[in-house]
Amino acid sequence: MVVLHPRVALLANFLYPGFYLITFFSCFRGLLTTNDGGLKSRSTINYKMVAASLWMLVFSTLQVACHLRFVLDAFIYSDNKPVDTLSDMSNPVNVMQLVTFVAQTFMGDCILLYRCWVIYDRRWTIVIFPIIMCIAETGCGIAAVCIETTLGRGSAITNPLLFPLIITLQSLTLTTNVITTFLIVHRIWTIHSAVRQLVPSIKNHPLRNMLVVLIESASVYTVSAAVMLTVYVLRSNADYVTSDLIVQIIGITFNLIIIRFARGTAVKPMEETLTSLRVSPRRMAQRVAFENSAWPGSRPSNDNHTDTQTTYDIEEDC
Repeated sequence: MVVLHPRVALLANFLYPGFYLITFFSCFRGLLTTNDGGLKSRSTINYKMVAASLWMLVFSTLQVACHLRFVLDAFIYSDNKPVDTLSDMSNPVNVMQLVTFVAQTFMGDCILLYRCWVIYDRRWTIVIFPIIMCIAETGCGIAAVCIETTLGRGSAITNPLLFPLIITLQSLTLTTNVITTFLIVHRIWTIHSAVRQLVPSIKNHPLRNMLVVLIESASVYTVSAAVMLTVYVLRSNADYVTSDLIVQIIGITFNLIIIRFARGTAVKPMEETLTSLRVSPRRMAQRVAFENSAWPGSRPSNDNHTDTQTTYDIEEDC
């Protein structure tokens, strides 16, 4: 996208990617290794989450590279005035920045929808409306990219042809995030309440810790998306910074959820709960940890006790 405040945007575009890379390596380590440092077996690696994390790494890196190249073209390599280069919406590097935003938003929403779908026992009726919104926002993003390639110099991201598409895209992704997060939190809270009735002596229940993790991560992204939408509606130049940062923030929030589950900080008291409920620890880990990784000490169990019906039906191969 056009960068009207290159120094501010450049600083932000190298500060947040640093945060992202730190969380990415921790996330990837949690996906591929056990808590004792050994590599996971092929059958226990969650390839869906691995693919999603690599997707986000590619587009986060591409966004930073495009931004740096765009600034270098404007201030060093171009014979034109910097403002002329910066306002060239059809510049391929500029277009690619919008592509990274659309692609990263799409993947972030897909992961959220997937988790919601799994939590609700793979019932499509629960997620059909958010899926429609996700498809619509992606369509708006693709249309915006196509239109941006036709714009020349002197244009801005608030161009009348782009404005309604970008507004719709940002509004839909914000709405999708809020609705899907609410559905996930509602489901977990319902299960939490049911388990508390069965085992009222449990004080620090793992499902409550899960709620904290999800709400914290969702809040970061939701607030960022709301700020981005607000500054865009106000046609503020700050949109050029927030739209770049959101690409990194989506990846950061995704990584943080996996890191906290991989380290067991979200489900540390789980073993105590499962012992009280007489539920197979490994089975429950597969059901509540969003396929990220098991907590310390979890091993395949031969426990023949029947799994409680108040947990999520998340299969091992998801």
